[in-house]
Amino acid sequence: MPGVLHPGPPWSREELRVLDQHVKLVLTGKMPSPRQVVESCLPELERIRKEARSGHVRTWEATYRALLLRIPPRFRQRYRRPPSWTPAEMRIVNRYAQAVADGKYAGAGEAADACVPLLAELRRRSEGPQPCAPVRRSRTSTYGRIRVRVRELGVQAAWSHASPVEKRVVLEWTERYWRTRDVKPPWYIMDLADLMRTELKHKGFDRDAGFCERALARRIRLTRREHVAGT
Repeated sequence: MPGVLHPGPPWSREELRVLDQHVKLVLTGKMPSPRQVVESCLPELERIRKEARSGHVRTWEATYRALLLRIPPRFRQRYRRPPSWTPAEMRIVNRYAQAVADGKYAGAGEAADACVPLLAELRRRSEGPQPCAPVRRSRTSTYGRIRVRVRELGVQAAWSHASPVEKRVVLEWTERYWRTRDVKPPWYIMDLADLMRTELKHKGFDRDAGFCERALARRIRLTRREHVAGT
C-alpha cells in the first residue's frame, strides 16, 4: 500500500556492525544526531548489499529508524524530541531576530546559520560533561524560531503561493503521516518534511526545510479532527 513503511528483511550482522559504528559517532559527539549520519551510512550498507548480492536496498528512512533503535534507551529520547527552548536560548534567538529586522541579515535563514553555533556553545557550557553528545538545535528549528520572532517584530518575509503540484505533494505526505502515526518509534513531522522536500526537488521545486515543515504541520492540523474522529 502506498505510504506504508515496510521493515524489509532482517538486518545482517555486518549491517548492524555498520549501524553501531555510526551510532558511536553520535554518542561521542562527533556527529550531532542520527539524522546527520544516515548519508555516510548508506554507501557502506550499499556495499554490503552488493557483496551479499541482495536485491533489497536499505532506504534513508529505514536506516534512520534502525539507527534510532540502536541508541541506548536512556539516550534515545534526546534525539527524537528536543527539550523545550530555555530563556537563555531565546535571548540569543531574539538578538538575531532583531538583527534581521535591522537589516543586518538578508533573512531568517542567514541569521540561523550564524545563530546555531552560539546555541551549541551555550548548551555545551550549560550541560557540562555528558555521557553522550549534548543536544544541538538544528538549523531548521533555529530558523523557525527566528522567523516567528521576525514576524512578531513586524517584518513580513516574501511569500510565493504553492503551486497545484506542491499542494498535491503536501496532501500525499499528510496522508502518509496519518497512515504511519502508530509506527514504533513514531515518525515526526521533521522527518517526513525532509522526505517531502526531496520529492519536491525531484519535481523541480526548490523549497527549504522550513516551508515543508510548515506546510505539512498546517495540513496535519487541519485534518486532525477527521482522522481522530475516524479512529
